Amino acid sequence: MTVRNLEFLFRPESVAVVAEPDEAGRYAEVVLANLAAGGFSGPVISVSARKRSLFWIGADVRIDDMAVVPDLAIVCAALDKVPSIIEQLGARGTRAVIVGPWLWHRMSSSQILAARKAILEAARPYLMRVLGPGSGGIVVPARGLNASAAPVSITPGKIALVSQSTAVTAAILDRASSKGIGFSSVLHLGASIDIDLADALDWLAGDPDTKSILVQFDSLPPGRKFMSAARAAARNKPVVSIRGRRVDTRSMPGAPFSVDEVYEAALRRAGWVHIDNLGDLFEAAEAMARVRPMRGERLTILANGHGLGWIAGDALQRSGGQLGALSKGTVKHLGELLQTRSTLGNPMALPPDITPANWAAALAAVLADDDTDAVLTVCSPSPFAPSVEVATAICEVSQASERNVFTCWVGGRTMLEAQQIAAASGVLSHDSPEKAIAVFLGVLNYRRNRDLLMQMPPSLAEDFSPDIAAARAAIGEAVDAGSDVPSAEQARRVLRAYGIAVADHSLASSVEAAIGTAERIGYPVDIGLVLANTAECEQVAAGLRSPAEIQLAVRGLRNSARLQQPRKRVTAYRLRPSGARSGTPALRLGVAEDSLFGPLIFLGPAAGAGARRSRFVVALPPLNLTLAQDLVARSGFAAEAPEGERAALEAAVSQTLVRLSQLLTDIDAVVGAELDPLFVETSGVVALDVRLRISRGKRLLGLRRFAIRPYPKELEQPLTWEGRQLLVRPIRPEDETRLGELLNSLAPEDSRMRFFDSIRNLPRARLARFTQIDYDREMALVAVERGSDGVEVVLGEVRAVADPDSVVADFALVVASAIKGRGLGRLLLQSIVAYCRSRGIGELRGETLDGNLRMQRLARGLGFAMTTGADRGTIDLRLPLGKQPQG
Repeated sequence: MTVRNLEFLFRPESVAVVAEPDEAGRYAEVVLANLAAGGFSGPVISVSARKRSLFWIGADVRIDDMAVVPDLAIVCAALDKVPSIIEQLGARGTRAVIVGPWLWHRMSSSQILAARKAILEAARPYLMRVLGPGSGGIVVPARGLNASAAPVSITPGKIALVSQSTAVTAAILDRASSKGIGFSSVLHLGASIDIDLADALDWLAGDPDTKSILVQFDSLPPGRKFMSAARAAARNKPVVSIRGRRVDTRSMPGAPFSVDEVYEAALRRAGWVHIDNLGDLFEAAEAMARVRPMRGERLTILANGHGLGWIAGDALQRSGGQLGALSKGTVKHLGELLQTRSTLGNPMALPPDITPANWAAALAAVLADDDTDAVLTVCSPSPFAPSVEVATAICEVSQASERNVFTCWVGGRTMLEAQQIAAASGVLSHDSPEKAIAVFLGVLNYRRNRDLLMQMPPSLAEDFSPDIAAARAAIGEAVDAGSDVPSAEQARRVLRAYGIAVADHSLASSVEAAIGTAERIGYPVDIGLVLANTAECEQVAAGLRSPAEIQLAVRGLRNSARLQQPRKRVTAYRLRPSGARSGTPALRLGVAEDSLFGPLIFLGPAAGAGARRSRFVVALPPLNLTLAQDLVARSGFAAEAPEGERAALEAAVSQTLVRLSQLLTDIDAVVGAELDPLFVETSGVVALDVRLRISRGKRLLGLRRFAIRPYPKELEQPLTWEGRQLLVRPIRPEDETRLGELLNSLAPEDSRMRFFDSIRNLPRARLARFTQIDYDREMALVAVERGSDGVEVVLGEVRAVADPDSVVADFALVVASAIKGRGLGRLLLQSIVAYCRSRGIGELRGETLDGNLRMQRLARGLGFAMTTGADRGTIDLRLPLGKQPQG
């Protein structure tokens, strides 16, 4: 993953359009016209790509001489000619290329694959970035750059749009234009053979002109690469996405959920808001442009009539939303204002003859109430209050408030002008209560998903101690036996090693003994036969409630076994409880492997459990308790449990999910698991049947196969420095304030040495970016000291950011000014060197000012080579990690 040279795509100083003269030139003509209309200030040149003469030796296409070397080139040519064009552009200094649409129907699949490979090979020596093939181009309105075939003009704004569909892009832009919504960037990815969605997200995450991101996608880059970029983008900017519901080519044998649910789980964990249809995408785009930060989830609904208010309130509550409860003082004030004796609740029905002035006064009163977090106004045509005047009044009040006002204008032509007034005033405007509620809930989902995004589960268990050796021994027995499926007894041993209770299936030698066992463990029971030389029984009679039912069931099972396996005799009867004594329906909990996102954890109803509200839900490991609780809440399995027991039942399942997640982290061989049925009591869970699936040839460390890497607790190191006890550990999101205090405490000269500028009071967004890392492509270690009051202080920080291939990592180091020059910086730098070496990174490099002699002495002492930097007054530092440093 890299943003290397993407500045030449998003911020070019010069642009060329390269086209073959004998190819259909419509696309090139449209791009040239759009570049001219957009007002791009730099040079724009049209270049011809001509076929070589019959007797010319070398490339079969040559491009004309150019007065300037373009930063960005748009290539409009047959796909098999593109590699030659790219090679010539790269040799002249071009660093970004957009490969436009091509006549793909004239090429076979093998020809297309060969051309794509050749394009990448031609670009690689020049570090040239390639957008496409088949890209519709890029638009950066604030810079006058319209290197696309977009059919509508695009105004500057704060939303970035990244799309994989030209049709969807065109539709969004046309609708946005009619709504007055602008964009910071519009990017159509095309085939994404080089620049993919993850790369685009990485760039936009750091783009100061982009405040929110809108994504349309059909497919995603590899799971870890995507999740790393997706999470980084969502940490400071809202991201809304849409993906068409369609059959996916990926398959997960036996998984009780769809691939769509996997995408939903991944985007939820990334902190995104995912929506299902194009209409909602337009609404989301408008909301992203205009919504203010939400402080809570309570909505108050004002409507000029009972019916519309009830419709909106019902839509909110059916979707799990929360109505606010106005204070007595506000209700009394509204009663006096509106001169009504009717009970004013929420939704609030305003008098049918309410005037625009009273609309505004009522809205202002509700917005001033501390028990309201947002307001929805629902207005239909009224002879007493023209909609235009109502819209003007509502917008004036909304603009003066810090809280969000969602407006809904129900009707036809007479309400269009009111919608336009609201839109022009920057107020959220909708034409139905359901749409307004959907957008409000989308904003809340974004807030909730951001909470999940902030969770950093550790790589090592914290609140329980698994017997990892016992679990690995059981798995090793199955591996040694050449089995991909451990026996039931081996699977039980693995789960018990992680504190997950598994029922012992009681054996009885006779029917009479089976009845006695049933009376001991309690009815209802399940009973199955154990046949000679058979470890487990396949046929089971379930839900038996009396001795008579046991005897009848045994006869049926024996008759069935006699027909299916006539040569095997019954040696015993295996019994187990039929259900949880709590009465909660049994669950099915397990692990499935997805080819894109790796291991997944799922939860849902057991076969025949009869849970009316429960459904299968999916999450990406690793899980901590907060993430597990979210999964359990979404499943709804305990919705019908007594309220006094519900919390304990949900806690029992949440703890089990965390332990299963830890098992996957510790033991890489486990690729599948199923606990079905799983009985849930207030005291804990019991798995009746367990099955595991292992991969004997897989030896990746468990956390390496996750799409989201856990917090690397194993990197925590106690450190004694000058007699003081410190802890060097990876940075965590909650370090944001502590890191800010360190950076703000730096002397101006030390700040200049670290940031090449005297920076104080870094913006919160930048601090969040420093502390919310993915522990995969980026690692930051902090030296922390805990004071006598228990408060931690960050004394120093070092970080390294690797390129996609782990060839090179860039580092930066900072130590508190009060303790500089006393050896802590050396210890931190040695720690990051050791980490990078353990990751197999080839070279560590950095940059310092030529006046920073202390940093130069430190680097030289650890074996760094120093050369004059490309920028004036800088020194480049380089340390090959293939050999041990000197000194």
